[in-house]
Amino acid sequence: MFGKIPRNLSITMKMLCSIGLACAGGLTLPGEAVSYAASGPGAASEWTAGLQTADNAPEQLRLFAAEAVRKLAQTEPFSAWRGANTVIEPLGPGTHSWLVTVIPGESGGDSRSNGYLIISATSDGEYKLVEYGLGANTVFAPSLLKAALKNSELAAELPAEQLSQIRVTPLYAGPALAEWMVRLPDGESPRFIHAADGEWLPETAETWERQAALYKAPQHAAGSGETKLAPGRIVFTANAFNPYDNLLWMADSPLSVKQETFIRKLQSSKQLIFAASGPERTYSLPMPIYGYQTWQDSASSGIDAAAGETSLNGSVYVLTGKGPSIRLIALDALLESKPGKFIAYPG
Repeated sequence: MFGKIPRNLSITMKMLCSIGLACAGGLTLPGEAVSYAASGPGAASEWTAGLQTADNAPEQLRLFAAEAVRKLAQTEPFSAWRGANTVIEPLGPGTHSWLVTVIPGESGGDSRSNGYLIISATSDGEYKLVEYGLGANTVFAPSLLKAALKNSELAAELPAEQLSQIRVTPLYAGPALAEWMVRLPDGESPRFIHAADGEWLPETAETWERQAALYKAPQHAAGSGETKLAPGRIVFTANAFNPYDNLLWMADSPLSVKQETFIRKLQSSKQLIFAASGPERTYSLPMPIYGYQTWQDSASSGIDAAAGETSLNGSVYVLTGKGPSIRLIALDALLESKPGKFIAYPG
């Protein structure tokens, strides 16, 4: 499934902790690189080290991010986010998306309470909450990046003084395309790591740019223009599961899923798989889906409980992730991840 990592790739954890892994805002912005290396032993410093401060983010984006964090903190399992600090950095290039890292001030260094939001701007300037989650090893977690570099054979032949010139750029073009681009100082072609699980990918700069050009912010995600929407409780339809435990789903036909009928189908199947694949993609990693959370106007739930349908004046987020690290993704963002499909898991 994944491209073979060349043998000139290798690094130890000791090296990782002593070098600065650079994080640039985009392919053409090398001068704006900042360090990704941990500045201290604590989980919080490791999570935030080197990220750009929120002062560089547009004011409307900062306000929307702060309001989304405040609302989520009123629900479980996000209650530790009350009074949390946030750091905002751009994702890109060219997708007009941002990563908001959430660090609870009273978590006691417990990285399981750390979290994130990913926000994208629409063509008319509205901000949309594409996804969010929490846990030590969720999307764009530095721990996943470090593990990927440590477990590869990265930079074994580089002189020690060149290790600090390794550059890592976070890239985002929708929930099925979240990656790190790794560039070595030798000028070779960049390599890519999946930002959700740390797997090395058979991606190239050309294939990335071709796919990223198709991304647009999901219209039915909670947005900065919908101030009355608030998240309800997370509904679990099953326990977390591994799609590879039963591969029979690969032979099944895809489900017909719409924004307003998704909840009913999930409640019926309990477990779903979302898989993005096609000629433009270089890989496919299935997402296990085992729950959801809705954002609705507090004056009206917008849900027909009997029919299992959700009105389009609200937003549906699907629950995925492994173990204690969870990820909630706007359903509309997955529906727009084409070619992509939902399949019932034969659990």
